[in-house]
Amino acid sequence: MKMTLNEVHEDFLSYLREDDALDNKCQLLSQKVERCLKEAKDKYLQCAEVLIPSDLILRIVHDILRMSEKEPCGLRGCVLYVNLEEKSTCHRIGKVKCDPDTVATFEVVLTLKQDCSSWLSLRHLIPARLLKSFGRNSPLVISENYMLNKKKLYRSSSLLS
Repeated sequence: MKMTLNEVHEDFLSYLREDDALDNKCQLLSQKVERCLKEAKDKYLQCAEVLIPSDLILRIVHDILRMSEKEPCGLRGCVLYVNLEEKSTCHRIGKVKCDPDTVATFEVVLTLKQDCSSWLSLRHLIPARLLKSFGRNSPLVISENYMLNKKKLYRSSSLLS
């Protein structure tokens, strides 16, 4: 099948628009996750700052986008719950609704883990009262490792018949 130069050009422009749309989704979701972590630091976490690996949020966002590909509303139907696992406890620190105007069709639970192997995590060797006397809480270091669990909030039509 031969394509005219105009058809090739239109096909290429369509490809670029899809790529731009994907980049926009990545950027918007990354911003929402970053805002969620900032709010969690201010509300729930007893630390001066949260340190995360440079590519962690981007990897998480790409995984969530892959998980949303076959969903009826795509990424718009996603609710993301963010958990933090510290030592032996895990607690919820945030929630991101990808599109507040769309009914959720699936949930993703992101579990971030504290990096206890980092030299910054050796802060437990310094007494907390000493750190506070300097007017600082120690930073929370997040590991490169994370878990994503997906839960559908609907039944597919193939299961109903």
